Amino acid sequence: MKWKKQICIMLCLVMTCMNLYVGELSQVYAQTSTDTGQRETLNFNTDWLYSSMDYENGASVRLDDSGFDKVSVPHANTILQSHKGKDFPNEIASYRFVSWYRRHFTLPENYAGRHITVDFEGVATIADVYLNGVLLANHKGAYTGFSVDITDAVYTDGRENILAVRVDSQRQPQIPPEGGNVDYCLFGGIVRDVSMTITEPVHVERVFVTTPELTKQSGVVKNSVDISNHSKQGKTYTVETTVLDQDGKTVVSASKQAEIPADTLTNVEITTEAVANPHLWSTDDPYLYTAVTKIKDGATEIDTYQTRFGMRFIEFRSQANDGSFYLNGEKTEIVGINRHEQWPWIGRAVPNKLQQQDADLIKANGINAVRCSHYPQDPSFLDRCDEIGLLVFAEPPGWQHIGNDEWKAEFKKNLEELILRDRNHPSIISWAPRQNESKADLPFNRECEAISKELDPTRPTHGVRWEFALPGETENNPNHLPDDETVVNDILTVNYRYPENPPHIPYIVTEHSNDWWGDGMSWTADENAIKFIDSFAEVVDYYYGNDKVAGGFGWSMFDYNNEVNYTNTEYVFYSGLYDIFRHEKPVSYLYRSQKDPEDETVVYISNNWTSETSSTVYVMSNCDEIELFVNNTSKGKIKPNKYLSLPHPVYEFKGITYEEGELKAVGYINGKQVGECVRKTPGKAVRLIAEADYNTLTADGTDMTSVSVTAVDANGNRVPFASNRVNVS
Repeated sequence: MKWKKQICIMLCLVMTCMNLYVGELSQVYAQTSTDTGQRETLNFNTDWLYSSMDYENGASVRLDDSGFDKVSVPHANTILQSHKGKDFPNEIASYRFVSWYRRHFTLPENYAGRHITVDFEGVATIADVYLNGVLLANHKGAYTGFSVDITDAVYTDGRENILAVRVDSQRQPQIPPEGGNVDYCLFGGIVRDVSMTITEPVHVERVFVTTPELTKQSGVVKNSVDISNHSKQGKTYTVETTVLDQDGKTVVSASKQAEIPADTLTNVEITTEAVANPHLWSTDDPYLYTAVTKIKDGATEIDTYQTRFGMRFIEFRSQANDGSFYLNGEKTEIVGINRHEQWPWIGRAVPNKLQQQDADLIKANGINAVRCSHYPQDPSFLDRCDEIGLLVFAEPPGWQHIGNDEWKAEFKKNLEELILRDRNHPSIISWAPRQNESKADLPFNRECEAISKELDPTRPTHGVRWEFALPGETENNPNHLPDDETVVNDILTVNYRYPENPPHIPYIVTEHSNDWWGDGMSWTADENAIKFIDSFAEVVDYYYGNDKVAGGFGWSMFDYNNEVNYTNTEYVFYSGLYDIFRHEKPVSYLYRSQKDPEDETVVYISNNWTSETSSTVYVMSNCDEIELFVNNTSKGKIKPNKYLSLPHPVYEFKGITYEEGELKAVGYINGKQVGECVRKTPGKAVRLIAEADYNTLTADGTDMTSVSVTAVDANGNRVPFASNRVNVS
């Protein structure tokens, strides 16, 4: 067996830590299937052939593809040679080309007469899909999935099939989010999972599960089931819904007879009896049910379809003095962060494990909400948000631009694809039918709002606006928010404005903390790192202290590459709580320290203990008191004294004089020592430590892990400002 190895080295020369992404590309045909009744789902991520050239006959069965690269998906059409620099625009442009993916496969004879689709979760940006030389589908948009019906073109008699995908990753000004400047990179290739689904001609197309009139005491489950009949015969079937708890036990069930005409998509609605004392989904207890939908022809099961969902009810209050968010009747401060789906060198082409890792990092920092900026993100990321209790603001692709009629049509299609794909996720609490930070286009805005309400009337909407003038500042300000624009969406969401009295309630700050010009760099001096913490803490303190504001989303969880470079930081946006390699910055502990100490006791010194350290020392902790020591000499025991609206304010020690040796913070709760943090003056960097995020890789050709490389001194202390050049092979 021949293997092709991809090694993506995440290396910044002035950083202590580096990440190394390693993945093996297997030629093994991983036909992993999930059988539920008559439905099969096959893993189609492996055994692809790839060429970076655009062939006129790229779809032809006669094309000699023996020279193509053997790859697995998700796959980046190119691996960037750097992750930053003055010449990084050339790197960004390097993925802007047309490529071809081909896959040879055979299907057994027992698949004859069945309905077969190939399902793509994401292709950047235009996909033309061929089977055996026949064009079957064209999809536009880098962030939404699509299914290709191959039933009439596939061979099931032992002959070889050739699936070919022409991927156009060039600039597409007619497709959102492009057309203007874009503050992020789209990347190129088949960047998400591919699968094959085999069903009977009569099968469930999709299910929308809702829980109308849900309370803590009772609630029914309503299934809206779309059933496809690809046969030439109409017939009456039994449609059955069974709700299972997390242990697989039946909670409630219901069924009905339904006439399914030939060659149609028919909607059947089934409502169960009330579930007594339902186990509600919440951020602290993300309990999930499964709705099992079956189609039966007499006693024979034709199809079985599973939908995971959560039972929860939400409310954004709109009272004069209460604009808070309530989850299951309990006031919940939205403590959120924005997340870009991007990694160095490989862009968005990562396995589900790394998507899930991002969600876990967000949750581990005490954050309860994430805004998917500014596009539909990977399904596995949202699945993980459901599992760990992370609230989600979901958005279609867009950034400060609305295009012509063709562009608008594609945006509406992407919006529809987003909602149909994701509306069963209990984590999602709002849709954004408006393009991020775009100027008002009220007829178009209202049209998109109507699409959202038609496809999902159960959730509120938001539309993120750029900075605007508050009433009274000036009516002539071009950013003044007109009354008719305010009411297009349910929630007024604005970036970088923090009014004491919002012009519309509910109100959420969807981006805050725009200190992006160097203070957020991982290697910055302590004084700058404290300024970066302040930029977040000021706003989190603001919305915690204002009941008219439901919360906010900091910008951002991770540093990321962008195309506009308006921060003049070599095309890396240093806005993250973590750097682009997923290494934490001190500011992350501002959020982490807000956790209940019963869940995790946090004591964290934000300063490095070097001769360049700041005389102001920040300690972030959820303890009652902190005592600071320099070389075992106490500098005082204090209560938290800064940003006092926070559940756990910041500890600020001033006038601390550096002495080589040790800085230690000790945390106390109810007078008892419960934790400590120590910083030691580092010596010269003498060796490297390499640590993998995961010590096991799945040998399916698509798995990978990140490896962090840290410079340490002779005593094993991390050297924060090591500038050694390091080569990794």
